[in-house]
Amino acid sequence: MTLSTPLEFPIRCRGILFDMDGTLIDTTVVVEKHWKRWCDEHGIDYPTLIASSHGRPCRVVVGEFAPPHLRDHFLTDGYIRQFEDSVAVDQEGMIVIPGAIELLESLPRNLWAVVTSAGHEMAMQRFAQVGIDPPVLVTVAHVAKGKPFPDGYLLGAEKIGLDPRECIVFEDTAPGIRAGVAAGAKVVVGMQTGTTDTETLKEAGAKLVIKSFEELEVKQAKDGWLEVSLQK
Repeated sequence: MTLSTPLEFPIRCRGILFDMDGTLIDTTVVVEKHWKRWCDEHGIDYPTLIASSHGRPCRVVVGEFAPPHLRDHFLTDGYIRQFEDSVAVDQEGMIVIPGAIELLESLPRNLWAVVTSAGHEMAMQRFAQVGIDPPVLVTVAHVAKGKPFPDGYLLGAEKIGLDPRECIVFEDTAPGIRAGVAAGAKVVVGMQTGTTDTETLKEAGAKLVIKSFEELEVKQAKDGWLEVSLQK
């Protein structure tokens, strides 16, 4: 656990907005394997791509790195769907972040949502694979602009009937952290699960950085607000 600025605990909020990949589940090994294959097939520099791909929509990454003569084809809905489907069916190396399922099961279902850069079908398939049933799911298909823009988190808060300033955001990438900050979240918590180092998360705006949800205790107070504390 790392604090970037002093925080008073418990942190009180009315709702929680979670990223998916790298925050609730971790498919880093899977995703990086498929990006590496794509880069090798099309002569693209893999280290450069992977350094900026985490937390960003697939279509945006493909559009940025595709060879010019193939770009239009690669940006068709069919091609993007085919790429995402190939990733979604691959579970080798996928893990659930420790404490994630226990936390979600403890929360009132009207007080949390998932906001992800993944496509809707991929996100639903991932959650089905690990037994998570999000009450509200905002994907890249639901917003005009993905992370680091705040659109997803603004919509996620709206869908659970809350002001984003009353919500905590959990994110594992710099673009996701910036999206939560731009949405006006009360606190953005960085998840240092392997995709992004602690300093980068803090520089992007994370007030607290943790490695798993086992470091936190979340309870609902008598007034209905959620209280987030550090495990003793």
